Amino acid sequence: MKFDSITQAMASVTVLQKYYPVIRIRNAGNGQILCENEKTDAPQEAPQSVPFLGECIQGVEFCIREENGVLEIITSVPVTVDGQACCLELIYLDDMRAGSTSLMHVQRLAITDALTNLYNRRFINEQLPIDLERSFRNNDPVSFIYTDIDYFKMINDRYGHIAGDNILKEVADVFLKNVRRKDGWVARYGGDEFLICLPEINHLLAGKMANRIRCSIEARCLHINGENVKITCSFGVETVRKESGIHSINQVIEMMDKKLYQAKNKGRNQVVT
Repeated sequence: MKFDSITQAMASVTVLQKYYPVIRIRNAGNGQILCENEKTDAPQEAPQSVPFLGECIQGVEFCIREENGVLEIITSVPVTVDGQACCLELIYLDDMRAGSTSLMHVQRLAITDALTNLYNRRFINEQLPIDLERSFRNNDPVSFIYTDIDYFKMINDRYGHIAGDNILKEVADVFLKNVRRKDGWVARYGGDEFLICLPEINHLLAGKMANRIRCSIEARCLHINGENVKITCSFGVETVRKESGIHSINQVIEMMDKKLYQAKNKGRNQVVT
C-alpha cells in the first residue's frame, strides 16, 4: 500500500483499531517507530475510515509470540509512506493468563489448509515423524494413501480456478467423511495432492479404504457453468513397518509417488496397492 504521508496512513487504518489494540508504522530500514496508535478502554467515537490508496505490495509477514503469559500476534504489511519504505504492524494482544482460547485457535489455524479445512504441509512435517516413531516403537504398521485429482490442470484451464477450488473442497469433503479421526488424518500435501496417514492400519484395510474413497468421489457430480462435471482420483497405497527402513517424510512421499505414478499409467481412477 502506498500513502502520501504518515497522517494519511494512520487515518486509513484507524478503522482497524477495533480489532488490533496496537497499530504502528516503522521505518523498514532502521526499524524506528514513526507512529503508533494504542487502543484505550475509554469510549471513542466511531472512526471514519479513509480508503486505501495505491496497490498492495506482496510480502506480508505473520508472527506469533508469547511473553509473560501475553500472546502477541503481529501482521506486518510492507507500505510506502511519502516514498519511504515502511512496515505497517497490526498487533493483536491477548492475556493468556485470563484463560483465553485464542492461542489454541491460532495454533489450529497454523496447521490447517484454509481452502479445504484439511491439515496442511506444516502438520505433515510435524505429525508424520511422530506417528512413524510411535508405531515403530510398538511394532505396528503405518499405512499411507497418496492421491491426486485426475486431469486437474485441464479442469482449471477449462472451467477456471474458482471451479478448481470448489472441486478441491468437494474432494476434501469426501476424505473427511471416509477417514475417521481414530483411524488417522488427512492433509493437503500441495496443489491437488493429498496424503492420508493411517497408523496401526494394515495394508488390506488401507486398500479397501482407498477404494471406498475412490468410488465416493466418482459418484459425485458437480454442476459447473451449466455442465455436469465428473471427477475422479488416482490412489497409491503403501504400508511401512520398522524393518522397512522408512524414517522420513521425503522417503514416504518418494515411495508414494511411485505408487501414484503406476495408478496414472494404468488409466487413472485406479488404486494401486
